[in-house]
Amino acid sequence: MVQAQSTATASAPLRSSPLWQPLAVVLIAISTVWFLSFTLPLFIPRFFDPAIAPVRVLHGGFGILALITAVLQIWPGVRRRYPRFHRWNGRVYLFGGVLPGSLLLVAVLFALRNPANTADFFWSMVWLGTSAVAWRAARRREYMKHRQWMAYSVAITLVAVSNAALVVVAPHIAWLVSPAVVYDSLHWFPWVTHLAIAHWIVKHSSAVPYPARRRATEVPARLG
Repeated sequence: MVQAQSTATASAPLRSSPLWQPLAVVLIAISTVWFLSFTLPLFIPRFFDPAIAPVRVLHGGFGILALITAVLQIWPGVRRRYPRFHRWNGRVYLFGGVLPGSLLLVAVLFALRNPANTADFFWSMVWLGTSAVAWRAARRREYMKHRQWMAYSVAITLVAVSNAALVVVAPHIAWLVSPAVVYDSLHWFPWVTHLAIAHWIVKHSSAVPYPARRRATEVPARLG
């Protein structure tokens, strides 16, 4: 007796993202727009200023590219609807933003020869390292691991926004905090705090690597 072919529906659990996740992405996007509006008017004239070392200008340019592509990389609608764009944007983020930006940051630190730049050296190495692990996981199709390490990478990228905010706030709290404390905070506090926040996000995010969708899977016919 031949049993009729049957179609079963294999359903992955539908897990909706917590409300704070899309709100966090929107907040990151707004912060990035503010950062660009604040820094671009200061950054663009440096291209024509011979007194500014070219390596510093290039580091800033690659950093801005990394920041823009990072926002596009974590935007849920882009990732789900345009996976090919998501992949190419990720390549631009890593090879056009993070890789040259982090290496040029190291070059800037050696050029300045400031002992306080030890924090920035670790910042650049963590930025490059987390991004490389995320890229390798994507190449291996380990998407859960990829998203986790991208959370760390993007968190480090967004340090530039926090640094700009501290620069704006610092003059208003000079009476409360000494300039030396503010200076040290600019080097250590933002990127360490961002890593801690990213770790919290990784631990509290859904275990599903990408938003699960219900899909029908045909069960092969059985002969009996």
